[in-house]
Amino acid sequence: MQPPTLNEGNLERTLTTLATDGYVVLDSAIPMSSIDIWRGAFTSALSSKYAGRNGLDQARGHGGIHPPLRGPFLDPLIVENPIVFQVLSRVLGQRFFGCLPYGCNTAFPGSAAQNVHRDCGQLFPGLEVRIPPVLVVVNIALDDFTKANGATEVWPGSHQWPDTTEQEIDYLRVEKHRLDEHQSCTIEMSAGSIVFRDMRTWHRGMPNKTDQPRTMISLVYYRQYYLPDNLVSYPPDEADIEIERLSQRAIEVYRLRP
Repeated sequence: MQPPTLNEGNLERTLTTLATDGYVVLDSAIPMSSIDIWRGAFTSALSSKYAGRNGLDQARGHGGIHPPLRGPFLDPLIVENPIVFQVLSRVLGQRFFGCLPYGCNTAFPGSAAQNVHRDCGQLFPGLEVRIPPVLVVVNIALDDFTKANGATEVWPGSHQWPDTTEQEIDYLRVEKHRLDEHQSCTIEMSAGSIVFRDMRTWHRGMPNKTDQPRTMISLVYYRQYYLPDNLVSYPPDEADIEIERLSQRAIEVYRLRP
């Protein structure tokens, strides 16, 4: 049976919140039966990469992987979730696209707060007119996100604010004096939640004060004209991807052309 999509009322509320706040959370949108499988696979891969905390100290205890394009990592509920595609089709247009492999973000025990930043700057820095989003990141929470384990801090509406300094434009870091002018909040949510975030929105990962890692999957999607439409994102070796797991729609979205 095809997984459900949002009814028109919930879809409009989702689109309005994303446009106004720069992010929106669909709580517990994915069954825990799938989340448990994915969490186990990601935990194993992360443990292998960061054995002995290799590289974590330099990154303030935050890390991630680009998983192999096989098995549970290529589950259709991750890479072609019907709710995700439904929302993105309205936000970025029917010809939106993404790239594989995707990634994940993990706050390990003892992690520190990140610098406040955007993941992408304003397309036209200094322009006072609001423009629609060009990039949207979709996160899937593999754990409950709480203040204790480093739930992401975000500044609602910041995607609409112009960059004001060369540092913001060049390095995407937000200067501290600007933070005092605006109110932030934390994205607390249940495992299985889906977050859509305009990548211009100010945010940062927060300290994980628990003894367990906190992980979310991250997939980035682009408006059609942001990169050439003939972009090809096929792995060098076709054996590296279980292409049979993907629908024709997913192959088109990720520009997987032989």
